[in-house]
Amino acid sequence: MWPSISIQTTQGRENLKGYNLILLDDNNSHVQAFIYADQWNSMAVNIDEGSIYVISNFYTKEATGSCRPVSSKILINFSPSTTVQKLTEDDFMIPLHKFEFVDLGDLFSMATKCPNDEYPEYSTDIIGVVEDFEHVSSIKTKFGQRNIVRFRITDGRNSHKVSIWGDLAVKAENDYNKAVETPVIAIVTSTRLKTYKNSVQISSLPSSKLYLNMDSDSVVAMRYRLEEEGYTVSQQSTGTPQAPVVQKAFDWNDCNQDAI
Repeated sequence: MWPSISIQTTQGRENLKGYNLILLDDNNSHVQAFIYADQWNSMAVNIDEGSIYVISNFYTKEATGSCRPVSSKILINFSPSTTVQKLTEDDFMIPLHKFEFVDLGDLFSMATKCPNDEYPEYSTDIIGVVEDFEHVSSIKTKFGQRNIVRFRITDGRNSHKVSIWGDLAVKAENDYNKAVETPVIAIVTSTRLKTYKNSVQISSLPSSKLYLNMDSDSVVAMRYRLEEEGYTVSQQSTGTPQAPVVQKAFDWNDCNQDAI
């Protein structure tokens, strides 16, 4: 769940348009939904991530915009007549998460399909080991000061640079410092891919989530494969956060702020 915000660059103000949701059902199908801000504020039931709801009287339309977080072709829109009922028991065995992972070895070909000054149709979910984790820092962007965390992600065969922005950067550092099992395996959802000097640059979006050492089959399978292949953390990497290198940076990660 994340807000949809339009930015008035001339006045520097942010306008809240509404909230985006990803809904997952008992068939393991997921779809993006949108609630306008006034409807969100007038809803009788609060919607919380991880809870189960019966949602009625909504309408659907074709999903449009760039960097969409799921591959579904439809978008659910809440209307003034939409009703939401929270269920206290899960009789449907609905999973908490669904990911559409792209192999790290395929990211470069995906990134080069879309020029850096354009936005891809879909965002990308990735999984891999965290290396070279840096402390959170604050840099100046065209949207003001923003927090950023940088690290590398690898599957033992391919390695790419990752930048996590905003509040998610602070959460990433806190979660990384608390991680016990090593190597730390990250799942990063809804990322944007770009290329720079023939390398892939991965960046978070407002819709992104980050999970470290998640209790999931995907993480277990990757950890098992890495052990079988004799993976070890590279000498350039570290098990504790590194101090960031001071350098100029600009924020190219924000994807179509007006899209829902």
